[in-house]
Amino acid sequence: MKSVEGTERLKNKVFKSQSLKNSRLQRVFPNSVSGNNILATVRPNPVLTTLIFVIVLLIGFGSPGGILAQNASEDSEVEEALSGFDDEESADEDDALSGFDDGTNEDGSDEETGAVEEEESWKQAFSGLSGSTGFSASYSYAKDAPADGTQADWSGLTKLRPYFSLTWDAKLGKNWKTRISGKAFYDLAFGMKDRETFSEEVLSELEKDAELREFYLEGSPFGSLDIKLGKQIVAWGVANSLRVVDVLNPTDSREFGMTDLEDVRLPITMTKLDYYLGDFKLEAVAVHQIEFNKSPPFGSDYNPSTQKITEVIPESSTENAEYGLALIGTFSGWDASLHWAQYFDDNSHLKITKITITGFGAVPTLEQRHSRLTMGGATLSIPSGNFLWKAEAAKLQGMEFALVTDKTFSRTDAMVGTEYSGWSDTSLTIEFGVQHINDFDVTVETSPDSQLEDKFATSVSFMQDYINQTLHLSIFGMMIGERGGDGGINRASLEYDVMDAFSVTGGVMLYQTGDNAYFRSLNENDRLFFEARYSF
Repeated sequence: MKSVEGTERLKNKVFKSQSLKNSRLQRVFPNSVSGNNILATVRPNPVLTTLIFVIVLLIGFGSPGGILAQNASEDSEVEEALSGFDDEESADEDDALSGFDDGTNEDGSDEETGAVEEEESWKQAFSGLSGSTGFSASYSYAKDAPADGTQADWSGLTKLRPYFSLTWDAKLGKNWKTRISGKAFYDLAFGMKDRETFSEEVLSELEKDAELREFYLEGSPFGSLDIKLGKQIVAWGVANSLRVVDVLNPTDSREFGMTDLEDVRLPITMTKLDYYLGDFKLEAVAVHQIEFNKSPPFGSDYNPSTQKITEVIPESSTENAEYGLALIGTFSGWDASLHWAQYFDDNSHLKITKITITGFGAVPTLEQRHSRLTMGGATLSIPSGNFLWKAEAAKLQGMEFALVTDKTFSRTDAMVGTEYSGWSDTSLTIEFGVQHINDFDVTVETSPDSQLEDKFATSVSFMQDYINQTLHLSIFGMMIGERGGDGGINRASLEYDVMDAFSVTGGVMLYQTGDNAYFRSLNENDRLFFEARYSF
């Protein structure tokens, strides 16, 4: 075994590599996808006008805060410049009076020292608080209001959502630390329309939410071993948007392509052990909480289903626990990793539980089930000049379908991609992925399975900063199918840092229709979006 110093160097190298990846992904989201190239004409709307007026007010109120912060900073600099004189004078006085103090104020000094230490401990505890607050809004301009007043209206203003998130990081002794984070929101848009026309599922999941996100304890019992217990996120692989070996955490896809990167992966309860040995890290994960992707609720404009289908969720128990192993090597000039996992598929498949014969024919009763899968895969990343070349591959076994019940299937997934950073303040990422079902049976091509032997996806991400890195352009596109014939999405946004802690973002999301039935259902979901955020 190598020394603890060598282990620390590997930890730092892994941390820096992950930080670089996160910085490049700051304005990109894994569940996004591409769309129409023609914008419909937007007519002036009183609600939209009011929204713009509120935005202007927010920007106007944001500026004085910067002036006050600047004045406070200048005051602190003056105090710091004068503090040296105060220290010298007080030091002389303390020396002259020290003989008297030693004999007469011993108890008072102890009490004062204790009070100072208690105050410092409180300051240290609250110094780990961070978070953000603001509101996000979206406006669906391509969809018309329903003629029937009893139907849900997904046109016009579809989101007006104030939110608040808070994170607390704290050190517990020398080798341990903890994090607790949560987020809450309330969407005012439903109350501005006929609220009763929206389904119970939509109101339950999209009108308001308050959740505890990360909640874990992390530490090092000794130099080569790290342990992490609690609700957390474990991100495997080198891909930005096309997941291959990143299978442990479910995702939030309730608003396909619209979810922020920081909220896409859902933390779940795990135990993770990291053991460092030279250039390698051995990672073992046990998942104790069974949770799946957050899908669009029934009645949402992202859920085209006309009937409710029951989802069967396995019980969170020792028998159903999920497991993962990874061997990650960080070398000079290249990185590689091997991955294995046994888990429940976060995406459900349909199972026919009963067939009822009616005057209209056979009517199946369907349930959503989750297959128990075994995954083995590998990743590779090689930097070369201004390029970072990367690849992932994996084989999944245990897939089930409704129309073939006498066997399970396996699937081979692969991804290749590159990142280019040779332009100043610019990042360009291109990824290509394929999923191939082995020993394909044409029976599963028909409904309700609707499977293809091969699925293709291509994603392109472009990010560039302007005006001393205060204006951030982000463009993301994904097309599904060999030439994008199945559908896709395009998203473009501009983020402006009004001041250090306050930013505004605006953009457009376009959904591309195609042969895929789901993307055809999203054809009229194109929308404008806006966000104002204050971070602290």
